[in-house]
Amino acid sequence: MPVAVTVVIPCFNAETKIGRCLASLRAMDFPRDRHEVIFVDDASGDGTCALLEAACAVEPNWRLIRLDRNSGSPSAPRNRGLEAAAGDFVFFLDSDDEILPDTLSLHHAHAIETNADIVRGNVLVRSDARTAVYNRIEGWRPDLSKGERIALIVAQQSTTCSSLVRTELLRREGIGWRADLRMGEDTLFLIAVLSAASAIEYLDHPTFIYNKQAAMLPSSTQVYGHRELNDHLTVWTEAQAALAPLGLDYVALRLNIGLKECLLGLIFRNRGDVTEADFERLAGFVAAHGGAIDSFPLAERLKELIAAIKARDWPRFTGLCRPRLVIAGHDLKFIQPVVADLERYFDIRIDQWRSHVAHDVKAGRELLEWADVIWCEWLMGAAVWYAAHKRPRQKLIVRVHRFELDREFGNAEALRNVDIFVAVSVHYAERLLQRFPGIRRERVRLVSNYVQSGLYRRDWDERRLTTLGVIGILPSRKGFRAALDVLQKLRARNPRFRLEVFGHRPEDLGWVVKDRAEAEYYRRCEWFIAERGLRSAVTYRGFVDVKAALSENHVGFVLSTSDSDPSGPGPESFHVAIADGFAGGGVGVVLRWPGAEFVWPAQFEVESVEAMVDYIDAMSRDPDTFRRASDEGRTFVIERYDSSRFVAAVRDICRELV
Repeated sequence: MPVAVTVVIPCFNAETKIGRCLASLRAMDFPRDRHEVIFVDDASGDGTCALLEAACAVEPNWRLIRLDRNSGSPSAPRNRGLEAAAGDFVFFLDSDDEILPDTLSLHHAHAIETNADIVRGNVLVRSDARTAVYNRIEGWRPDLSKGERIALIVAQQSTTCSSLVRTELLRREGIGWRADLRMGEDTLFLIAVLSAASAIEYLDHPTFIYNKQAAMLPSSTQVYGHRELNDHLTVWTEAQAALAPLGLDYVALRLNIGLKECLLGLIFRNRGDVTEADFERLAGFVAAHGGAIDSFPLAERLKELIAAIKARDWPRFTGLCRPRLVIAGHDLKFIQPVVADLERYFDIRIDQWRSHVAHDVKAGRELLEWADVIWCEWLMGAAVWYAAHKRPRQKLIVRVHRFELDREFGNAEALRNVDIFVAVSVHYAERLLQRFPGIRRERVRLVSNYVQSGLYRRDWDERRLTTLGVIGILPSRKGFRAALDVLQKLRARNPRFRLEVFGHRPEDLGWVVKDRAEAEYYRRCEWFIAERGLRSAVTYRGFVDVKAALSENHVGFVLSTSDSDPSGPGPESFHVAIADGFAGGGVGVVLRWPGAEFVWPAQFEVESVEAMVDYIDAMSRDPDTFRRASDEGRTFVIERYDSSRFVAAVRDICRELV
C-alpha cells in the first residue's frame, strides 16, 4: 500500500533527549506499512547519528538523512525531509517531543473524511510532573468559512503546534520553511499553508507532548537581540501582507502575543547587540500600528517600553531593556563583589536586612512594586517574606548556602512561590533536597561560588614555598586546630614554615565569646600555639582583601582543614578559600570533606593531616612543581569558578524564567 503519512524529525545534538520521541514513535497505532519516519540529522557533533542509524536498522519504515554541514536551524532539515517524503501527508515533529499513539490515525482519518489539506490539533505540555492542554480552539464549528477558520487558528494557537499537511499542496505551491529566519519561520509556514489550503480542519485532540525539562544546571536558554528582533519584524510585516488578501488583520489577531514575546525578550534575554538602526525599525513598525498596539493588554512594565519606542527615545529604551533586580538579605558578602558586573545587565536595587528576620517593611514593599526579579541571598527570613508577598509576574530566586540547612526557614509554606533555588555545589544541592522535602528537584539549579580571578596579585617569591594560609577560622568546624597541626609538623621538618591567618579572630565576634564550646575550642588552639612554640610562626592579619594580601604576605599554600563529619549540615559546601589560593598565585590543599570531590580536582585533595604535611613538604622542595600546580589550579578556577561564569549563570536563570 502507498505511504499515507511521512513524519519528518529534524535532529541536532539530540542524543540525550530523543529517547522519549523514539519510544512514542514505536508506540503509534498507525500501520507501519502506511507511514514512514524520516530523521534529518543536521550534522550533529554528538552520538545522535550513530543512535539513529542503529534505530533505523531495526525499524523498516524509519530512515536517516544526514546533512553535510550544520544549517543553524530546523528549517533546512525540515525542507530536506519534505523533499524525500513519500507520504500523501507530512507531519513535522521535534526530536524532544512525543507524538501521541493515536495522532496519525485520528488526524489522517479526519483528513480523508473531510478532504482536508491541513488538520490542526492541540498540544499537551508536561511540566513539574503536571500535564496541561494548550492551543485548544474555542468556537470551532463545521459551518465556519475559510477566513473564520484561519482567524481562529492564528488568534488562538501557537504556530509551533504540529499539523498534518497534504504533501502535494506544499510541493505544488512551493511552500517550505524559511532558512533565513531563526525565529517566526513557523508562522510564515503556517500562514502560507492556510492561505493555499482548500479545506482547513481542526480536531480537539492533542497531537504531541512537549516536555519542559528540569535540570540542576542553569539553562542556556534562547537569547534575544539583533537577529531575533529583525526576524520578528520581518515575520510580522510579511504575515500582515499575506493575510490581507483574505480580509484578515494579523496585527489585530496575533501581534499582542508576538509583541509581548519581543518586549520580554528585549528585557530578560537581551544579547546586547540591538543597534539604534534596529530600534528605529521597531519604532517605525510600532508607529504604523500604534492604534492596535494601544489596545493590547500589556503590563505596565511593557507599556513603559512601548512609550520609549513611540517617543524614539533610544537612551530610555536601552535603560529599560534590563531586568529590574532586587537583591535582598541580611548578609550580602557573597553577592556584593559582583553587583557592579551584574549592573551591566540588570537595573539593581538592594534590600539590606538588619538580621535574619528584621527589615524595613515599607522599603521592602516599595522595592517589591519595582522589581521584575528578586534574588535572595540565604534561605532565611528575606526569602520567606518575598515568597509570601511577590506578585505572579515577578520571579524569585533564592541562593542557599550551608548555614540554612541548620535552620527551619526552608520549611515555610510560602516557599512554594520560589521559582528557583540556587545551590553552590552538587553535594549541597542533594542535602538541600533531603533537608527540605517540600522543595522540588526541578526547581533547583547548581551555580558554583566564584572568585574575581582577574583582580588577584600573583607575585612570585620564594617565601611562598614555606608560607601557609588559612582564610576564615570561624566557627570551629573550619578546623583551625588541624591547620596548626599541619604547621607544627612541617616546622619539625623545616623551621621556616609559617602560617598567615586571614579573617575575624574569635574575640571579634560576640556569638563566639558567648558560646562556651566555641570559646573553649579557640582557647585550646591558643594553648597549642603557646605550648608548641608557634607564636612567632602564626600571624593574624584580620579581615583584609585577600586578592592582594595573599601575595603581599607570600602565601604559597592555602589550606582547607574543615571537619569531615558528615552529620548535620556538614562542614563545607564549597570553600572559596581554595579558589582564592589558586587565583592568588598559590596552591590550594583540601583535607577532604564530604562533597569536596565534586568541587576540587583530586590532585589537590588529601585524606589526613599527615598526607597534607607530606604533600606540602614535597612541593616546597620543588619550585617548578609548585608553579605548575598553581597554574593548573588557576586555570581550573578560571574555567569553572570565575565571576564571569557566575554572572552568566544568573543571566541564564533569569532568561529561563521569562
